Amino acid sequence: MKKAIKIIAGILILGLIGGWIYWQQYKKGIVRNKIENAVSKGTDSLYFIHYDSSRIDAINGNATFFNVDLQSDSLQQQLLKFDTAASATVYNVHIGQVSVKGANIAGLLSNNRVEAKSIELIDPVIYIISSGKKEKEKFTADDTLAIYEKILGRYNTINASQITVTNGKLFMADKTGNPHTSLTGISIQLNNFKVDSTRDYNNIISYFIKDLVAKVGEVKLKTPRHLLTFSGIEYDAPAKMIRLKKFQEVDSSGEIVFDVNNSIVSNISTDAFILNQQIKADLFKTDGGSIKLYRKQNSSAGNEEVTFGNDSFDEIFLKSIDIGNTKLSLYNKNKPNDAPLILNNLRFSATGLERLYSGSNIIELVSKADWKLAADGFSSLSDDKIYKFDVGAFEINSATSYMHVNNFALVPQVTAEAFVKSLKHQTDLYNFKLNDISLSGFNTAALLTDHKLLADNATLEPVLKIFNDRLVPPNTAKKLYPNQQLMAVKLPIFLRKVIIKNGLVEYTERGAISKQKGTVFFKNINATVLNVTNIKEQISSNNILQVNASGVFMGVSKVQTTWKLPLSTGNARFSVTGTATGFNAEALNAIAEPLGMASIEKGKINKLSFNFIGDDVKSQGSSTLLYEDLKVELLKKDSNELKKKGLMSFVANMLAKNSNPQNGILKQGKINFERDPTKSFFNFLWKSVFDGAKSTIQKL
Repeated sequence: MKKAIKIIAGILILGLIGGWIYWQQYKKGIVRNKIENAVSKGTDSLYFIHYDSSRIDAINGNATFFNVDLQSDSLQQQLLKFDTAASATVYNVHIGQVSVKGANIAGLLSNNRVEAKSIELIDPVIYIISSGKKEKEKFTADDTLAIYEKILGRYNTINASQITVTNGKLFMADKTGNPHTSLTGISIQLNNFKVDSTRDYNNIISYFIKDLVAKVGEVKLKTPRHLLTFSGIEYDAPAKMIRLKKFQEVDSSGEIVFDVNNSIVSNISTDAFILNQQIKADLFKTDGGSIKLYRKQNSSAGNEEVTFGNDSFDEIFLKSIDIGNTKLSLYNKNKPNDAPLILNNLRFSATGLERLYSGSNIIELVSKADWKLAADGFSSLSDDKIYKFDVGAFEINSATSYMHVNNFALVPQVTAEAFVKSLKHQTDLYNFKLNDISLSGFNTAALLTDHKLLADNATLEPVLKIFNDRLVPPNTAKKLYPNQQLMAVKLPIFLRKVIIKNGLVEYTERGAISKQKGTVFFKNINATVLNVTNIKEQISSNNILQVNASGVFMGVSKVQTTWKLPLSTGNARFSVTGTATGFNAEALNAIAEPLGMASIEKGKINKLSFNFIGDDVKSQGSSTLLYEDLKVELLKKDSNELKKKGLMSFVANMLAKNSNPQNGILKQGKINFERDPTKSFFNFLWKSVFDGAKSTIQKL
């Protein structure tokens, strides 16, 4: 019995030794066959796996495979035959080196599980080639399982404490093999990777991506209309953060649509990103760059909307945005040949945003958010190319209901002479600049969504210059008053108070008879304008626009005036009152000679006061002009010079009172002036005041 036991023990020992020798001799071939058979059976013999060489440490469960290839020649050949109604995907994989540590070799050989402490993939290159349906479909659990089974076979469990990818590349292509998506310079560290055939999950990727830390050197996505390039990508799933060094979008014409630098998305939802192709995050922050936006006419509402001009993403849900210095180009889709409106050094931040999506209306997006927008300003030409609109640096803060604009200017692009030559009838040429504009109590939401300009207070410093040439045939069209023009504005407006500081108004006219220019100006204008509105609800409670103003007339006389204008398009009556302090009458020659064909030889104006009411037809009221030692010479045009009319001047002075009061008697002038409807409101005011002054000077 002992002998038999020894023989059996010897046989077992020899068997174990022989098995060990056989395993050491053929283990690589056994492992190779097991892996190849598992992949072949798991993919219905569509794929095969091959590697050049390997190192296997069965005791410690370590293995290294060199130049591993997974591919399907049969599927590749059939792919070109598939039409658009079919659907097929081929996966070709080459890995320079696969290193497995702490692997369960027994489980691997039994074809039921893959377990390891770590798996490292060095220099992997993956091609995913697709053919079939063009419409986009969501990535489902069935799709993921199909990929899992095709590539990895029918293992019950795949479990690794850590998976590392170094210098990877991924290409996605159509059946021609030309990549439309490429990822290069991929580095990945994936912890706690585990999937199995019994696990309850919606998507394999969504399960393990939460422990993913990855860097990608560059991602390129080609669409028929755009090329998207992402550079310097860092994704940290545990920290819920994505960082981009550069994101650029180029359209089919080679124009840059979107180019921003050093961007970060924080507290991102990986489930939404993977399952629904959405970005849900707390903050998107970027240093900025350049962005193109498009405005177009909204056919249903009749208003313009500003949209993203691309389909770079499906949906984005953000709590806040912070964009640094950016060049924004705004194009008009209805006028594609027009030059864009360009904003330089734009800064934008917002919290409480709505959902973004491709073609999202920017106005609707920020209407309910708290946001701040600032930029250096912009310029644009009027449709007739006569004027350039210049908007200076500005800042809008919806949270504080405040807006400030350094300046707004309307600048002629032609000379006065060239402008006059282009006219068929008299038209004013404007040149104005509004400085230090601010709006408080500014309702940004009303402007963006309801297209209404509402504010409690507005302040500005205006410089307004107007030129008119009376040598041009008059315009027979009726001129509107400022209050009537306000009622004709399509944009609903309500400004509770407008404060004008240190303003200047200058009116230059070329006289029809003298053919010379005269300029009337008011400087140091300070005014308060109340109830500037064209909104019916506001007018029903207060239908008077009131102007209280003071200034310096021609640099010599302080003027105070009050206007009360009815907010009506009809023939409603308005009222004007005012006073002017004394000055030497000769100061008026700058306008009296070229425009009135008269010269004041001497005299002193002590005070002027006036009070009248007016409508579309005439003005009526009274005026008091206090003056002394007044002498006037009438003028005539002689060649290119103005010369005195001796006899007519003598007669004029004989018919005029040279002082008021005279001999202790004060004469009060009467204003009774019929309006020329082809002339402006300000012409009507001036002529009304002059009519009162003239009636004071006349003896009869």
